[in-house]
Amino acid sequence: AMCAAAAAAAGADPLDPLGGLRSAFRRATLLLVADLVALVFLGGFAVSAWAMAFKGRVSLNPNDATYDVGARLNLQQIFGKPLGARCLLPLPPRSLDTDGLTFPLNKRYEQPDVVPQPAPSGGADF
Repeated sequence: AMCAAAAAAAGADPLDPLGGLRSAFRRATLLLVADLVALVFLGGFAVSAWAMAFKGRVSLNPNDATYDVGARLNLQQIFGKPLGARCLLPLPPRSLDTDGLTFPLNKRYEQPDVVPQPAPSGGADF
């Protein structure tokens, strides 16, 4: 009788000694389900972003390979040199090869250098 009185005074149900564990298990299960839902939705974005980074693509035109210079160089433009575990951590890149405004082009899309030609000498210059 003394134990039941002490348990009742403490706010615990003497007939359900596992009540506290059950509510903690329910909370943990709810958090696990919420984490799995977030993983499904955000994981898709992460996979898409990494795929575009490997291929040197942008989300506005994902089929344009103009800036695809190879997976390693594509990732070095984003994460800097040298590549390693640092690219998985939320740290700034060590050194970048770009100023953020110009990027190397895929060799298939580079324009040949245009050499200015002198104006023809036979006609009138305007």
